[in-house]
Amino acid sequence: MSQPVGTLVKAMDVLDLLGEAAPIGVNEISRKLGMDKSTVSRLLSTLRSRDYVRLSPDQTGYDIGLRIFELGKSIQDRMPVRETLIPHVDALSEKTGETVFALHYSKELVAYLYNCVSSQDIRLGEQTGLRVEPWNHPAGKTILAFRGRDEVTDKFARRRRSSRAGLPTIKEFLKEMDRISQQGYDEQRDKEKCLISVPILNETGNVNAALMVGGPTFRMPPQSTQPLVSLLKKHAAEVSRSLGWMKQKKSDRLKGVLRTDTET
Repeated sequence: MSQPVGTLVKAMDVLDLLGEAAPIGVNEISRKLGMDKSTVSRLLSTLRSRDYVRLSPDQTGYDIGLRIFELGKSIQDRMPVRETLIPHVDALSEKTGETVFALHYSKELVAYLYNCVSSQDIRLGEQTGLRVEPWNHPAGKTILAFRGRDEVTDKFARRRRSSRAGLPTIKEFLKEMDRISQQGYDEQRDKEKCLISVPILNETGNVNAALMVGGPTFRMPPQSTQPLVSLLKKHAAEVSRSLGWMKQKKSDRLKGVLRTDTET
């Protein structure tokens, strides 16, 4: 196997860091990546010349450039999961009158692949392209609840070792995972907004994606939860079958995940 090109790897490391922590200056990039400041400056200059990075509006740091967004959009447009999800997201938004999101889990982050924004005056807005940590996110927790417990426990414990801010204990988190896996969805509700998420299965029965509906709490009262869950699960089951998932393959861990109240 050929060896990776050192300069290219360093440039990728810079882009990865900017994707997680931008805007950020040369000194901090140098410190976080363990590179010489001169090396960082040369890499940034080259990347900026091709629009892969840009200076922040206040000229104090660097951020991801337009070219990255263009490439990301091109990749998204060719993703079979995204293409399969789009008509279901649009249909769910039309049926519920609320904003509906399609999300995908990769590298311990949840990415918003696509959304259909509600036409109502008070609504949840555009989120496509945003990446968030899964630990306190309804779709993130929904996805993790249907993955292997050893995998999830290890990743969550590692995350807590780096920073415990805003995170529950491991015992509390696993209890939350059990609750979500048993009911087949997650709901996050406060005084302002409500978010409800259900999992999507791929051809092997693994969960890497989710559908989520969200809106202001006054339009999504507690009595609306089960009808919305049933509707979300119906579409999630159709997406899962389109991705190759077969009901007869499901394990005990997935029992009832996509079963709606209308199924026997």
